[in-house]
Amino acid sequence: MKKLLGYVLVIIGLIALLDACHIGGRHTVISENGNGRERRIEYWGHVYFTADSTGISRISPNGKVKYKNNDFEISAESDYNGRITYQFNDGEKKKELDNNEKISLASAVRDMMKIGHYAK
Repeated sequence: MKKLLGYVLVIIGLIALLDACHIGGRHTVISENGNGRERRIEYWGHVYFTADSTGISRISPNGKVKYKNNDFEISAESDYNGRITYQFNDGEKKKELDNNEKISLASAVRDMMKIGHYAK
């Protein structure tokens, strides 16, 4: 019984340590529903926007941001090395964006900043 209690205490201690060090990431959700409109921002880790508020400059390693405004969705995720991959409306994942996608991303970034997600 003492051995089991020891294991439980070790596990609780590891969980507390991981939480204190923010290992495993930060998860935040900002959601709005009303007047026939649905907006949702969900992100893991830290997301940093460009200085001109038109794009994402960096996402912490293995981090992700998902933006939804009614039927329009964008997700951007970072691999372990910080390389960002984008996906629009559940389409193919891509690292390079065309002009229309850049315009859509800029609109989403400005909206995210307006409703409460601020770059550090």
